Amino acid sequence: MFDWHETSNGNYVTEDDDCIKITVFTDKNGAWRGIRDEKITEDGYESAEAAIKAIEDRKAEFVKFRPSHSTTDWRTAKKGGYYRYKGGEILTTKQARSGQWFVTRNGKMVPNQWFPSFEEASRYADSLVP
Repeated sequence: MFDWHETSNGNYVTEDDDCIKITVFTDKNGAWRGIRDEKITEDGYESAEAAIKAIEDRKAEFVKFRPSHSTTDWRTAKKGGYYRYKGGEILTTKQARSGQWFVTRNGKMVPNQWFPSFEEASRYADSLVP
C-alpha cells in the first residue's frame, strides 16, 4: 500500500516499493496522470483517485515522457532566461551579470560558449540537439 500525500498545488505524491517518487497530477487537458522516473502513464484518468488506484493495482502503464509540441518554443523561465524542450532534452539560455548569454543543456552549462544576444545563444542551443 502506498502512502499518498496531497501537495499544496493539488498533486498527490508517494514513493513506490523501490523508493522512487510518483506524482499524480492533471495534464493540460484535465486528465489525471502519474509520472515516475521520467515516465508518464500512457492513459489519463477522470480523477486522482482513479489514477492512484491504477498505479497501486499495477494496471497503469508508464511510457517514456515526451513533451508536447506546444512546449518546444522558447519560454520565459521563472528564474530568468528562457527554456525549451527539444529531442527529450531541456535547453536554457540565461544572461550573466556581464550581459553575455550562456547555454545550459539538461542543467549543465555548456563550457566556453558566450553570446552577445539571446538570439545567438538560442540558435547555438538549438544546434546542439538534432
